[in-house]
Amino acid sequence: MAKIKDVLEIESHRESIEQCRVINLFQEGTFYRAYEWSAWLCVRYVQEFKTTKRLFNNIDEGMVFVGFPVTSFQKYTPEGAEVSLGDDKSARLSLPASVFKDVSDIEQLKKEFANWKQSVPLTDSAKKEIEMEKYGTSGGHPTRLTEIMHHILAYPIEQKSPMECMSFLAEIKKRIAEII
Repeated sequence: MAKIKDVLEIESHRESIEQCRVINLFQEGTFYRAYEWSAWLCVRYVQEFKTTKRLFNNIDEGMVFVGFPVTSFQKYTPEGAEVSLGDDKSARLSLPASVFKDVSDIEQLKKEFANWKQSVPLTDSAKKEIEMEKYGTSGGHPTRLTEIMHHILAYPIEQKSPMECMSFLAEIKKRIAEII
């Protein structure tokens, strides 16, 4: 599997209609994952996959991805797609030219992708990471007990469910244990 920064670099290069038709799949264990633009193409032209958006280390915004078992590769290969398999267990599907036959404006495609990505909500764990940042921790890991106290005081307990509060308390216990 390529590093997430490498994946982001690969996915950001969409300068021609031909490049816009390519789905890059990266094998992670027994699953193929498609990220960003490739995920959008999968959802739009292959199948309505469940889309996940989460934060990755050193990436400023959430990344979207979809996945399916490697054993289902043939099932999710669109008819007419050109397939090439990489040495690193990656796969590349070039959708048929007919997919974008009426498209001449790449900028319009990029807007459609951006709108789709914006519509995908962050996972709960990603929201929790943002919340931890927002309520006064450094890098998601408090280094001093006073930071934990500020975090506790800032936590909007009245707006949270009992399960969210229990999860928050477990996180606080874990953070205190790391410091003590």
